[in-house]
Amino acid sequence: MKTAIIALLLATAGSASAETLTVCATDKTCRFTGDSGIQAAVDAAKDGDTVLIKAGVYHPTAYRDVPFQDLALRGYVVIDHKRLTISGEAGSIIDGKTGNPSIAFVVQDADVAFKNLSIRDFRYAEEEDKIYDGHGIFAINSRVRIDDVMMERIIKMGITGRGDSLIDATNVRLLDGHLGVWLEESAHARLRNMVIRGGDSAAIGAYMTSSATLSNSVIDGNTDDGVYAKDHASIVVTNSLILNNKPFGVNIEGEAHIVVARSALHGNATDFSDKVTKGEGLILADPLIDVAYRPKAGSPLSGVRDPDLNRPIGLDTEGDK
Repeated sequence: MKTAIIALLLATAGSASAETLTVCATDKTCRFTGDSGIQAAVDAAKDGDTVLIKAGVYHPTAYRDVPFQDLALRGYVVIDHKRLTISGEAGSIIDGKTGNPSIAFVVQDADVAFKNLSIRDFRYAEEEDKIYDGHGIFAINSRVRIDDVMMERIIKMGITGRGDSLIDATNVRLLDGHLGVWLEESAHARLRNMVIRGGDSAAIGAYMTSSATLSNSVIDGNTDDGVYAKDHASIVVTNSLILNNKPFGVNIEGEAHIVVARSALHGNATDFSDKVTKGEGLILADPLIDVAYRPKAGSPLSGVRDPDLNRPIGLDTEGDK
């Protein structure tokens, strides 16, 4: 009991002293300004602080290399051994089209929440070398929460979990990139209300002993499988739409395991590879949805709810009831 009270007091004290460090794109009255302002604010922040990114466009004009295995992760913003929130105002854009090829955010041995950000057009200098660039958020042995984030045209991986990372992603859009969510080693991702669309690789790729749960999400139009697991990885998919992917909507190699239940699959070149476990409540007919993935009149999704979670199939707009 005494230990619990001390922990509670420490947590309360920490939250009371937390500060918000504001970054502006051009306003010189901000303490942190310009393309280098986000990293400067992160460096100045203490555990529990929030870095608030004001509206504007920020480009990676500088970087830091983070060693990882035999690679260097070239990070525009590097968050190392800190517990922070990175929050954007409406109109805050992290844009990798110009400046140095890099990763938007590298998170190492840290606990970070990302909120309300737009990350776009991050690219690589060389497609295959020992420098990792062209990624969105790259987590190593970290706890990462991502909410209300848009990533567009990320030329490598949108969200990456390596080592023992734990990733919670909600209300995230990964559009027109390469591989949406990439997991290796023993990383785990909980993914809800996601749209991963138009990638030239898989929407979700899990390797080694990594794992993921995907719910109330849309996997649409990816060209190297929708959901993919290899080695001893495992993925559970429920209440989701898996549409228009090729060569498989859901694919397994090696000793991996994938379970798909209470979901709709349609328009895929092939819905399932042989070893996928098919649970209850699968709909393999045209779901009759509009461009926002909402059921139209006569949709087989209308009125269908998961009896365990009381959730519909597809994007969940009802919140956490």
